[in-house]
Amino acid sequence: MPSPFRLLFACSVVAVCGAAAGPTTTLAHLPNTGINAVQVDASGNIYVAGFQGTLGTPDSYDAFVAKLSPDGSKILYSTRFAGSKSDYVAALDIDSTGAAYVFGQTQSPDFPVTSGALQTSMLASSVQGFVAKVDAQGKVVYATLVGGSSDIYPSAGGLLVDAAGEAVISGQTIGGIFPNTSGAPFTSTDMNTFFAMKLDATGGKLLAAIRGVGGRIAADDQGSIYVAGSQIAGYTAIPITSGALQSKYTENTCAGEGQVGIGCSYQYVTKLNANLTQIVYSTYVTGSWGALPAAISVDPQRNVMLAGTTNSPDYPTTSNAFQPFYIANAPPPPNTCLFGCFVPPPASGYITKLNATGTGLVYSTFLSGTQADTIAFAAFTAGGIYLSGLARSTDFPGLEGFPSQCLPATYATRISLDGLTITATHLVPGSVLAYDSATGMLLAWTGADLIGFDPAAPPAPITCILDAADLQPVTSIAPGELLSIFSERFSSWGGVVYGTFPTSIGGITVTFNGIAGPLLYVSTQQINVQVPYEIAGGAQTTLTLNTQQTNTSDSRTLPVIARNPVAFLTTPAYADLEKCDLVLLGYPPGPFPLAFNSDGSPNTCLNPAVAGSVVRIFLAGLGVTVPAPVTGSVNPNPGIPLNLPITFGGGLAATVVSAVALPGSISGVWQVDVRTPANRGPVPVSLFVDSVPVRDTNLAVWLRATGP
Repeated sequence: MPSPFRLLFACSVVAVCGAAAGPTTTLAHLPNTGINAVQVDASGNIYVAGFQGTLGTPDSYDAFVAKLSPDGSKILYSTRFAGSKSDYVAALDIDSTGAAYVFGQTQSPDFPVTSGALQTSMLASSVQGFVAKVDAQGKVVYATLVGGSSDIYPSAGGLLVDAAGEAVISGQTIGGIFPNTSGAPFTSTDMNTFFAMKLDATGGKLLAAIRGVGGRIAADDQGSIYVAGSQIAGYTAIPITSGALQSKYTENTCAGEGQVGIGCSYQYVTKLNANLTQIVYSTYVTGSWGALPAAISVDPQRNVMLAGTTNSPDYPTTSNAFQPFYIANAPPPPNTCLFGCFVPPPASGYITKLNATGTGLVYSTFLSGTQADTIAFAAFTAGGIYLSGLARSTDFPGLEGFPSQCLPATYATRISLDGLTITATHLVPGSVLAYDSATGMLLAWTGADLIGFDPAAPPAPITCILDAADLQPVTSIAPGELLSIFSERFSSWGGVVYGTFPTSIGGITVTFNGIAGPLLYVSTQQINVQVPYEIAGGAQTTLTLNTQQTNTSDSRTLPVIARNPVAFLTTPAYADLEKCDLVLLGYPPGPFPLAFNSDGSPNTCLNPAVAGSVVRIFLAGLGVTVPAPVTGSVNPNPGIPLNLPITFGGGLAATVVSAVALPGSISGVWQVDVRTPANRGPVPVSLFVDSVPVRDTNLAVWLRATGP
């Protein structure tokens, strides 16, 4: 059977973006924490809110809000809202006194409400909303449940506080009896819809509620409330005012299969008076495949700024904008639906400026490359609009010359207030949640650290780090793991050295806690390197890239783990996937392993193995084995048997025939021969090495009946 070893040296191993890129500052390390919202007050203090515990593990996490010093080095307070089940904060705002207001969701029937709260008991069947106020010292002023007997989902909504300390919240309500108020200008009868609600300064009185209008919210200098929402086709139509920019839309189906389709979500903008008792204007701002707002703001002239993602080639744009035409053309995913899947056109970001009366566009532009790109965050500032989302296009504006292997990835860019020009685009190693106007930094959450990212600084030498085998980002490192490091430009030299692995090529070195790693490949944008086995037993390692030609250095610090078993993957050509009967998978399609049939030919849907025969796949990242491997050494022929047990998951009648070091490859690469089950068609392969799961689950191999 062929060896995958040469793939370690070539750019044909394509993978998604890994670790950090661009100039960043770690502000705070917050383990066992999830951050959903960030705000900065006038003194530069940073407020963060979300949950503490393990999201996804029942009854294990609590809602919290914390105040950090401007440099993040001190926690000035941290206040938890802990019931017996799971709670989290989704939205956060700060008033002029430094008091923090939070809006979140709880599953706890004993959620800690305060005396005089608007709603003191959980009436919903499963989840309830809550609003709380914490003073500048972290003391709870009030905490109340909201939503009546409806289930409340705050994530697609928002929170803002007016000058009187009255909180306006918006989110999604499902089922139950929602607490409407008299004088509401519109009330939807749909069981699943959005809402807007206003509480008094004590949290004890409901001032107004409107069911059927809701989403992202903003306010102007008169206290009027602006809502950017989205409505699924077929639901109760929102009231559109006379002279609106757009009074109707063309309906399409954006999800589902066969005869069961789910309509697209169509964006609207509604302006309400401060009391939520009057619709000043309401208009759609959407295309025939919908649009989803990520942010809304109102400028001093009361023009409305919108940013979000659309799948509509006919989303309304203007000729005086940066990108008036839709250019996204990523191919649809392979069909996995028995009766056909509904798939909308590829996504594009948009930025739209709506005039003060809701009757016309000041400007409107797409923002994407030729694949599929999104906008998930926008900060509207006096110096421009900062944007962040997911970039999949190598020609995304501002990413010219960028290594394609680092995509998809979170980006940050800025568009001018007139919608005509953008600045350079950088990758951000986390989810952007706020903009700090005092420092000019974007604040992002990486999953463990709150970081500051300078969008104006030049990019760092390391653009992204990824595993060289399995297409996954690098978040931790195992001894002997094979890495690919990418940059916009490393060196003028590029090539492969066979048979020996130097630790310096063209003045480039990569060290791990000061230990140089053997270099497998160096080109102008890519370095492949092996992690030294000598880091075993440590808690973390600092990867440092040094380039003598440009006299630059860059580093990343990552945790060390004993084993990180991964499979070598391959990316089938899209034309070949079109011919595969993916409908028969019967499970969510996983990655495709680099696999070979017993006759040495590649295993594909067009060349399946005989059921019950042996298929060979390749693993790496197994860490230190016995006998102890040597960094940079070449496996002998015949290969050394693996001394760790490899087992199957998922109950398949499959067995591991052998697992040995791949002869002629660098140490740490293993070939595993698997006797397949008697199934036909695609089957998932889930492996465990020494009880540690191979992180690439549902590896699909293809089988056929005996005979041609």
